[in-house]
Amino acid sequence: MTWKDFPRPLVCLAPMDGITNTAYRRIVRGLSKRTLLFSEFTSVDGLLRSERLRERMDYHPSEHPFFMQLFGNDPQAFAEVSKMVEDRGILGVDINMGCPSKKIVNSQHGSALMKDMDGACRIIESIRNACNLEVSVKTRLGWGNADNLIPFAKSLEAAGTSLVTIHGRTYRQAFKGNANWEPIYELKRNLSIPVVGNGDVQNYSDGIKKTKNLDGFMIGRSAIGNPWVFCNPSERASPSLAERVETAIRHYELLRKFQTEHRALREFRKYLGEYIQGFRHAKEQRKQLMTCEREEDFLYHMREIASWTISDSELAVAN
Repeated sequence: MTWKDFPRPLVCLAPMDGITNTAYRRIVRGLSKRTLLFSEFTSVDGLLRSERLRERMDYHPSEHPFFMQLFGNDPQAFAEVSKMVEDRGILGVDINMGCPSKKIVNSQHGSALMKDMDGACRIIESIRNACNLEVSVKTRLGWGNADNLIPFAKSLEAAGTSLVTIHGRTYRQAFKGNANWEPIYELKRNLSIPVVGNGDVQNYSDGIKKTKNLDGFMIGRSAIGNPWVFCNPSERASPSLAERVETAIRHYELLRKFQTEHRALREFRKYLGEYIQGFRHAKEQRKQLMTCEREEDFLYHMREIASWTISDSELAVAN
């Protein structure tokens, strides 16, 4: 399949390290059949060295359409890993050229590639020569401003990139301030490949509003512990407390299949803030769940919350 085969608007789950593992992707897929799923942010160098890290390429067939996001700066490493990805049956690779982490940038990965156009293009070309995968790029408006966005993206297109996703902030902004989508709309008018917008998308309706002339939108931080953000509200009502908790339990059980009890309990705390909210005393319940060290206690408290009947008055004072 190519990007042209997917219905518009493209609705995408953003790749997030420690978040978009196979367990969470399966939860999102269960609620939204059309959402395009991306792996965690993953090092090509690490994939070549570590058998354990290669487990990130494992996925359930239901996750398709599924894409692997990679970062690094060595064209040959990208070529080797992309062939591995293709052999796993994954539909494409997404190259991260936008991560603002100082550790990543100091290694000449992520956002650093915006300042190395030739290097960025060599990566795309190496992948194109090694396999038949779709190759997309996720990047930002620019280093300090959007002045070079169009030339950079046009170079990526010429090198063989089949789609670009633009986060509406610069490297220097990181995640501060508001995302600016205006340069993304202008970019779309200058490219022939699909363009997806990213940054401050709260939910499906907000994404539709922001899409305008773009091919789609990508949701990141708002999706953590809230997989319903990908649902069209005209097709699915807001989840009840019981549905949220039951989904959270299902999510935990999927996570537990490939993590130890101790690690799964700690990892799942990232998602609890959104799953357990919207009712009286939610804050106290989250605090109790966050401190659970035994799976038995965690699941007992979760199932207890799921059994509660929440009145309208309680929802009105939710925290």
